[in-house]
Amino acid sequence: MCQCIYVSVRIKQLKSFNCTHANIIHNIQATYTIYLFQNTQIVIPTLNYRSKLLFIMATLAQNVAAPDWTTGIMPKTDTQAQAFIEKYTSCDGRGVVVGILDTGVDPGAAGLQVTSDGRAKVIDLVDATGSGDVDMSTVKTVNLQEKSTVVGKTGRTLKLSSDWSIPDGKIRMGMKRGYDIYPRGLKRRVEKERKKVWDEKCRTQVNTAQRETDDFEALNKGSKDEAIKKRIAEMKERVTQLEALSAKYEDFGPVFDCVVFHDGSCWRAAVDVDGSGDLTKVPLLTNFRAERQYSTFSIDDAVLNFACNIYDNGNVLSIVNDAGAHGTHVSGIVAANYPDSPEVNGIAPGAQIVGIRIGDTHLGSMETGTGLIRGLIAVLENKCDVVNMSYGEPAKSLNSGTFCKFANELVNKHNVIFVASAGNAGPALSSVGAPGGTTTGIISVGAYV
Repeated sequence: MCQCIYVSVRIKQLKSFNCTHANIIHNIQATYTIYLFQNTQIVIPTLNYRSKLLFIMATLAQNVAAPDWTTGIMPKTDTQAQAFIEKYTSCDGRGVVVGILDTGVDPGAAGLQVTSDGRAKVIDLVDATGSGDVDMSTVKTVNLQEKSTVVGKTGRTLKLSSDWSIPDGKIRMGMKRGYDIYPRGLKRRVEKERKKVWDEKCRTQVNTAQRETDDFEALNKGSKDEAIKKRIAEMKERVTQLEALSAKYEDFGPVFDCVVFHDGSCWRAAVDVDGSGDLTKVPLLTNFRAERQYSTFSIDDAVLNFACNIYDNGNVLSIVNDAGAHGTHVSGIVAANYPDSPEVNGIAPGAQIVGIRIGDTHLGSMETGTGLIRGLIAVLENKCDVVNMSYGEPAKSLNSGTFCKFANELVNKHNVIFVASAGNAGPALSSVGAPGGTTTGIISVGAYV
């Protein structure tokens, strides 16, 4: 590792100084500390303090390379992961499937598209919480050659593609509220933006009504006509009601129509991602593992990638999106692969990912017992070799509860390596929670700072 020496220069009465070079750390009020890499030689001429400092900075900018900026993103050098991969180039996770029990994984994320040996990076996406489920039990018979439109569950007229293959002529319809599946941050932003639009429209209506009232009242000032008095009272009441309407605002958010049908070989789903009703423009999705296709919600300036799974003979459509960025972030640490920028790869760029969402959007991305058990089932179904779980809760007893029981079984009976976080509390007595610190079959990992 490169060693450093430093030079400190004290500048009197220097009120401001801007420096854009990463290899110079400065304190504007007093002492400037300049870090020089070992073996760097600078001959400093006889100058005043300020000129001497500027000379040192200019010399550094020309002759000293900036530190590797990627070390703060992925400390592969400190963990010796980089040295291992350089020595054993093919031992980078190839052939290993890692299940990520977390908030979900974004199928469109950069670095999560292909492995180092050219295979698909994300091989399955599963919502174990049920918060993305859509009831598709409403069945309608259609003949797309005669009529290509149908009224959806939201009341919108949906345009279907005549190219769709529907041998039995039956489609299943459902709808899903965006706020039921949006991550908290996206929901807050969309709510704020929609409220702003509502307020602007309401203010326009109130101002228009008030102006009409004032003009009419001024035009008929002093009138004794009862009809005119009644009209003025009605116009004032209109202003009052419009103001009250603005205060009673309640936003249920965007609602998306969903259509499911069987094309003779598999179930297909079309989701009205932009609220236009035109389903001829959206991709036809099937279970993600089969084709690894995804679509994107794009309404109210929201951009949210999602995949689909279809269950129970078409009666349930599962929309699988992430409930937060954490799961995608963890997946990147584990296995991100950037063919053109290998310096920002994850620890195992050859590994494949199964994204299993245990963060329930109904609960602000918290987990439930049912969701956790479903997550373990998805691990087995996808034949995962390793599981990473960055969730945990306080617990007072070891190996207690249904989840700990099945997690131990996953490890001891099915030979899955289970890694869980030790949590963000502590270090202190009992600061490590469940399941990481309370389940014998799980390897608990934490950081000590």
